[in-house]
Amino acid sequence: MGASPTLGSMAEDDENPWYRSLLLGAGALFGVAVLVGGLIAVVALGVVSISGIGDTGPSVQAEPSLHIPERTPGGDEDEDDEGLTLADLNGGKDPRVSESPEAQPSETQSPKEKKKRKPPRSVISLSASPVEVSRMERIYLSGTYPRGEGASLQVQRFEGGGWTDFPTSASVSGGTFSSYVMTGQTGPNKFRVVDAATGKKSNPVTVNVR
Repeated sequence: MGASPTLGSMAEDDENPWYRSLLLGAGALFGVAVLVGGLIAVVALGVVSISGIGDTGPSVQAEPSLHIPERTPGGDEDEDDEGLTLADLNGGKDPRVSESPEAQPSETQSPKEKKKRKPPRSVISLSASPVEVSRMERIYLSGTYPRGEGASLQVQRFEGGGWTDFPTSASVSGGTFSSYVMTGQTGPNKFRVVDAATGKKSNPVTVNVR
């Protein structure tokens, strides 16, 4: 007959299955933890890559709207071109030069006032009334003579191709004058007045005498 196991060897065989089960369980838990941690790390990296967090690349910047070209010495540019100046950037006006009040037109001045006002012309204007009369009926001559205050105007009638003095005159007062004539000469009679001192003449008027 063979030898029977001792009490020590039997006790050791009973404890080995429990110890091995514990080691196997601990190893399985560790493996699961490593696997889960790896999956979480992969997902986190993917989220960071999609969202762009931590991107240190150069950011897009808007280009400046104003570009001033640089002059290069010895280039083929026009020698008279001095580049952009303050006047070019300010609508053609140099901000360093202030306009004097005399150079600026008055806002309250109307276009008519801007024109140079000329003094009224010294013209004799004549009219007759009525323009058709009977023989020896009064013909009233009147008119205006600006700047002719106090002047004596000689009445003339056109006869035989020229003007002859008629025995009537008129004095200017307040820029106006008036007088009358009578004639027995039938047909159209043409009259005018003349300032003998200045030689100025009025327009002619025609009266028909029946």
